[in-house]
Amino acid sequence: MTDNADIRTGTGPLFFQRRFWPMWTALSFGTFADNTLRQALLIGIPAGIISAPFFDDADNALPFIGALLPLAILLFSSVSGQLADKYETSMMFRRTKFAEIILMSTAAIAFATGTGWLAVAMLFAMGAQSAFFSPVRIGAMPKYLRPEELVRGNGLCNAGLFTFILVGYMAGGVLIAMEGGGVKVGAVLISAATIGFLAALRTPYAAANAPGLELSFNGFSQTVRMFRIVFSSPGVAPPLLGVGVFYFLSTAVTVIIPIYGRDALHATPIVWAALNGLFAIGAGLGAISAASLPKGRSGLFASTLSIALAGAASFSLYFLTPLAAGSADAPLGLGALFASGPGLMLVGVLILTSGLSGVYIAPLQAAMQRRAPPPVRARIMAASAFANAAFAIPGSLSLLAITATGADPRFAFVAVGAAMLIIAAIMIRRRRRLPEGLYDEMLRDAADLPRR
Repeated sequence: MTDNADIRTGTGPLFFQRRFWPMWTALSFGTFADNTLRQALLIGIPAGIISAPFFDDADNALPFIGALLPLAILLFSSVSGQLADKYETSMMFRRTKFAEIILMSTAAIAFATGTGWLAVAMLFAMGAQSAFFSPVRIGAMPKYLRPEELVRGNGLCNAGLFTFILVGYMAGGVLIAMEGGGVKVGAVLISAATIGFLAALRTPYAAANAPGLELSFNGFSQTVRMFRIVFSSPGVAPPLLGVGVFYFLSTAVTVIIPIYGRDALHATPIVWAALNGLFAIGAGLGAISAASLPKGRSGLFASTLSIALAGAASFSLYFLTPLAAGSADAPLGLGALFASGPGLMLVGVLILTSGLSGVYIAPLQAAMQRRAPPPVRARIMAASAFANAAFAIPGSLSLLAITATGADPRFAFVAVGAAMLIIAAIMIRRRRRLPEGLYDEMLRDAADLPRR
């Protein structure tokens, strides 16, 4: 394997260096396109703008539509990790982003012609594209960045991720409600995919991890093999599973928000889109905060504290909702939400909850990348993508506990808060089991600490 150490140098702020900004731009605009497409469906269907294919009750279509992206990732991760390890990184960036242009162009046709089933199919196809892009991007970070830069790099990537999720939520939700919204959504999708591809053309050359790897397309056996690698690599499994739980919770929240906004807050569709956007704003601010954590530390203590506080904040949303809600006769508008004290408190707590979650995830991602052995790194990252999808699917389908029973959507935030507190308790227990504290708490001493 060719040494990639020479590309991990540069002058000036990391964000503006060629070893970082093309990767960041390709990730961010791909995220924007995915979420514009997804949100146009999630807002358009319950609002009656888009017909829900195969479902008599449009509400019951939402959890399944929300699960399409992670389902595709689940199905294709076993192959994508092998390809990312076998082939040179910049070439994989270019090919995956070119495929995105083709898929988004097809989705644009679907929205412009009102072909709902095709738009849903393209959402699934974009999940497949993400399955191939994700291990390339995450596996590239230890090639392009030094170990002490990984927390910062992940924080900046997550900031872009959540910021462009926000912009995608707003673009998809607002544009689809306009006259000629389908055409507008389609134009945005094609533009975003093109920008991502142009950025991918600038990613630096980075040698393949395992160019002699023999590919296998047996999905089941390769998935088993991926997770054997994960659990045999010291210290990799705990942060990988911790990131997966984040995707369970964040997916559950973003899918429930339109129902929560309609049935608990009694708000207009613009407010539903705004709440999802506010959740993304908070996560982006949290990711930026994570990027500012001290370079010499792993950030795992901050991760533990953040998820505990996020759990407490999530509980409070249950009690704030009735105070800020509108009524069936007078739905809560965006102006009214920001004009009332309870509305502002609800907005603040939602941002705080997601912001703390954004701090939680970046140190875990960095720990996973730092510990993954280079020859199998991309397959570990593919296993992470698989795990994220495996957690996100039940996170999306958990909405059925609300839609199928008529339960109060506020209970979703109680469940999310309880899960976050349990995660914090597990992380605290792990820390107490190790006399040195959280493993690789100090990066310079990482080699001397136990990995569990």
